[in-house]
Amino acid sequence: MAEPLPGWSNAPANGGISATEPPPVPIDMTQGGWSNNGPATTGATAGTPGTFTPAGSDSPDKFAELTGVTATPATAWTTGQYVVLGDATQAHWTGTAWAAGKA
Repeated sequence: MAEPLPGWSNAPANGGISATEPPPVPIDMTQGGWSNNGPATTGATAGTPGTFTPAGSDSPDKFAELTGVTATPATAWTTGQYVVLGDATQAHWTGTAWAAGKA
């Protein structure tokens, strides 16, 4: 069996994903099989806004998904530093835990 072309990788034929049909609602693109998922996020670097690592990783979708993400620096981020989550909210590292909003 030939490998499918890059793009939507887990949509069945006539599954609502085409140039003429809207997608079925809702589409949870965080599930495995979508071709736009990057590697898992393992770290976050302070900035305005900061970045997630490794390069190309998907940002966590919501605050609860920051569990296990290592902050750089490990000390409290300075005033105004933050990262942007997938739901467009912001978070920062206090030196001991993740907190909502900008530092």
